[in-house]
Amino acid sequence: MRPCVRRPLKIQSIEFGGPKPLFCVPLVATDLDSLLAQGDVARGLAPDLIEWRADSYGNQSGDALIEAAGRLRTAVREIPIIFTLRIKAEGGARLIDQGLRSSCIDAVLRSEYVDIVDLELSNGREFLKPLIDIAHKHGVSVVLSFHDFQKTGSHDDLLGTIRALVEAGADIAKIACIPQTPEDVLRMLEVTFAARKKFPNVPLCTMSMGKLGSITRTAGFLFGSDMAFAVGQEVSAPGQIPLADARTITEKLLSYA
Repeated sequence: MRPCVRRPLKIQSIEFGGPKPLFCVPLVATDLDSLLAQGDVARGLAPDLIEWRADSYGNQSGDALIEAAGRLRTAVREIPIIFTLRIKAEGGARLIDQGLRSSCIDAVLRSEYVDIVDLELSNGREFLKPLIDIAHKHGVSVVLSFHDFQKTGSHDDLLGTIRALVEAGADIAKIACIPQTPEDVLRMLEVTFAARKKFPNVPLCTMSMGKLGSITRTAGFLFGSDMAFAVGQEVSAPGQIPLADARTITEKLLSYA
């Protein structure tokens, strides 16, 4: 029995933080045709969620992103969509002016074509607060995220980051770090379990990235992480596992837990 949140967050037909582990397939496309093709493949795999990594998209304008979001919504039907316009410093595909990023995210939120938006804590309150308010006004849940592609912090630092995500207004708190040693991977799992107990009302998405951390994308569910990213056609971060394999491994782990 995996640790769940007290009241799962309902998004479309899924429960975020409930007993069922969730898998999200990322779409990394540079143009509309590629995006829709990846969306068709992803829908055939039947993930729980789809993430559109819009930072890879070639046309960075509000109108273009709204059009693409609408077409993607039709293509993937009822599958919840996470919209992510990732900042370059935390793994984004390109450097995008912060003013442009804010206006593009704002436009897509108002379109109501997406179900969740992922925003990095590092953007700061002045950037985040208006977008969080707009998201909630339009029925969009907010993932607040933190990524470290250099290291995994101490137990206290990681737990403090999750606390900061929660206090900043996260509906879902996400943290992803690169491990340098197996001990880093174990610490991420330990912090996940500690965060589940400390913040029992907030769904979590935690992971150690890269090959060394790939076990957290399946075993993490046993410690309180509620969603993992899995490969559909292309990876969006190092260490992602093909969806079918990730599901099989997770089901086996949970069957004996």
